[in-house]
This record gives sequence, C-alpha cells and structure tokens, in this order.
Amino acid sequence: MQAPRFGFSVSPGAAPGVAQEVAEAEALGYDRVGIWDTPALFREPWIVLATCAGATQRMSLGTWVTNPLSRHPVVTASALASLDDIAPGRVYLGIGSGDTGVSHLGMKAAPLAALETYVLAVRRLLEQGEADYNGETVRLRWARRSIPILMAAHGPRSLRLAGRVADGVICGLGVTPEVVAGCLALIDEGARSAGRRLEDLEVWFVAFWFVDERPGVAQAQGAWAATSLASHFARTGVEGKFVPDAYKDAIQEVGRHYDKITHGAVPDEQKAEYVEFMASLGVTDYLRRRFTFSGTPAEVHQQVQEAMDAGATNFDGAIDAELPEHWQRISQWSRLVLQPYFGR
Repeated sequence: MQAPRFGFSVSPGAAPGVAQEVAEAEALGYDRVGIWDTPALFREPWIVLATCAGATQRMSLGTWVTNPLSRHPVVTASALASLDDIAPGRVYLGIGSGDTGVSHLGMKAAPLAALETYVLAVRRLLEQGEADYNGETVRLRWARRSIPILMAAHGPRSLRLAGRVADGVICGLGVTPEVVAGCLALIDEGARSAGRRLEDLEVWFVAFWFVDERPGVAQAQGAWAATSLASHFARTGVEGKFVPDAYKDAIQEVGRHYDKITHGAVPDEQKAEYVEFMASLGVTDYLRRRFTFSGTPAEVHQQVQEAMDAGATNFDGAIDAELPEHWQRISQWSRLVLQPYFGR
C-alpha cells in the first residue's frame, strides 16, 4: 500500500508568521500546504505563498482553493509561473467554483462549465502561451511550463469533471470509508470517459483534524468544525452525496445556518452555538464522523486507517483558526499522530 501523505490548508494570516509555521511544518514531515483565497476575510494568498516558498525547500505550495471569478486566467497563470520561479516544481493550482471567496464579492459560484473553461485556459496559457477564453485569444508568452491543477469537488458532477480534466482532485465530501470509496468511483468514471486512469490523478481528502490524549476533548472540538465543510457540501444540495435520507433535510439546514462572515476565524461563542444547533437537528455525531478525524491518538489513527483501507492516500487538514493556533494544531497532530503511527 502506498504510504499516506499529509498536508494542511490555512487562512492566510500575516505572511512572515505563516511562512515560519510552514517552514516548521516542513521539518516535521508535512508534504503540502495550501493557502485559502478569500481576500475579503484574509490576506492576499499569492503574497503569502511567495513568502512561504522562500522559507521552504521541499513542500508543495498552492491555493487551496482559488476560483474562476475573481481573477482573469492570465493573471492566475502568471501568478503560478512566478511562484514556480521561486519554488520550481513545487507549485500547484487548487481551484473550485467559488464559495466564500466570491460570495463576499457579491457573486455566485461559477457554473461547472465555466470552471472547466477556466482550467483549460490556464493550462494552455502555461504550456502553449495562448488560449481561447470566452471567445477571445488571451496570451501569456513568457511562462512555458507545466503546473498541476487540482480541482475541488463537493458533488458527483464536479467529481466526474475533475476526473476528466484536472491533474488532481480535492474531495470535500468527507472521509468515512463509504464516502471515500464513492468519491473515488466517481472520479474514476470521469477519468475513464477521457481515456485517463484514476491512478494518474493526485486525490486529496479534506477533513478537520483534532487530536488530544484526553478522551472526549478532540471530539468536542471537532463537532463545531464539521459545520464549515457541511456548508460547502450543502450549498448545491445533498442528492448524490452519500447522505442517508434521515439526515438530508437537517444537513441542508446546517448549511444555511453557517455564517460566512466569520469563516476561518469562528468565535468561541459561535462554535458553541453551532454545536447546539446541530444537536437540535440530531446530526452532530454524523457530521463529526463524516468531516473530521477527531479523538485520542489511537482513535484518530483508526479513522485514518479506515479511510486508507477504502482507497485514500492523501489527507488535507483544514485549519479554521488564526495564528498561532495554526501552529498548535499542526504540531500536535505531528507529535500525536504522524510521528508515532506514520514515522514522520
């Protein structure tokens, strides 16, 4: 079995602080870092990424995730290639249809057809120097390189699309074994439709990670965090997303209830309110299991192992917090999970 890889994605705080934390994470054995793209709530991701690139030697770096609405494809392709000048061969583009990053601009998420058009345009700009985009020829003459594009997917249509056109997939539907297996089947379906293979794609599964040696502590932390991924998940409905019928209406309510203004820096009182709201709907345990690895070190290792047995090999820890909590969570996961169980 392939050895698992572990990365994490964070909101972009002050660039020097994030770069220091990323350099320390590299020393702990993490494989990848992603920076969120929500300028209305956080700092500019490309500036933070450039600072992180200069502070690291090995880790992969990229947006986790940007969108096809806030930047022209030439601007995104140029930013990618410029970052690749600093960290050659370590750069990727993580992109989705847009959620908080575009809602604060007064926009709605892009249709999947627009996302596909954008992804293909960025790839052609990088590799060929020009592309057709919305009926116009656009150019980027200086770059000439190949950079992986990973597409975020929160539903069956986007999973198939990612399998068909992207170099990798960021799966946001959960990490329970049945969800992992279902996502991989849909990605494989899309890949095969384009004459490709699932094995050739870099597939990451996103979850919140909470681990504590004291029983019950991490589960309590994980309960509120599940609302964030549930909000992305519920935005376009829950049909076809491996949700038991008994939970469908409640999860839609959780998605509608989520406050995108505090996304990434949720106050403690709001965390408690989220947990209370989920409990009133009877979905707290279900969402925590689906969207988090949370528990004691042994419990978390078992959860990761079950996801691996279902076919997952790459795991992203979404860290919904301000500095320095980013580092506290990264270092604790390393000390209690990566080092003892995965030899990092």
